[in-house]
Amino acid sequence: MKKEVIKRVKNVWMLLLAGILTLGLQSCDDDDNNDNVAPTTELQAAFSARFPGVDPNRVEWEWDGQMNAYEADFWENNLEKSAWFSEANEWLMTETDYNYPYTGVPQAVIDAANASNPDYRLEDIDLIETPDGSYYLVEKELGERDIYLSFAADGTPLS
Repeated sequence: MKKEVIKRVKNVWMLLLAGILTLGLQSCDDDDNNDNVAPTTELQAAFSARFPGVDPNRVEWEWDGQMNAYEADFWENNLEKSAWFSEANEWLMTETDYNYPYTGVPQAVIDAANASNPDYRLEDIDLIETPDGSYYLVEKELGERDIYLSFAADGTPLS
């Protein structure tokens, strides 16, 4: 009987420990996005006006808590893109992800990125478009360290 009590106590402790670990791991999640947001008719219309060639049924919508905006993830012209829209359905920004060999990125941007911090390896190039203009955001890495550089389309570094 004593062995059964000890076994039950161990089981209770194991369940408590598993629950605590699960809560601890969940609290480490820094994702401020809520998946599966259903866009309103107005939001879909704003998206379609901005991206007329994209099938709205192939767009994944999320709420981006950090941007306080709706995020649309989609593909256009074989490029992965994300676009953000305000709660008032206004376009805020588009990010286009260019992968190696960075086809479509101006050669001046690639050359400037390679010349800047030459010890770092070129990791990623994104085109950032906003109502105020566009620029290329370049990620370079050296071991565990990442740096981000911004360039105009002509390769001019931006501050």
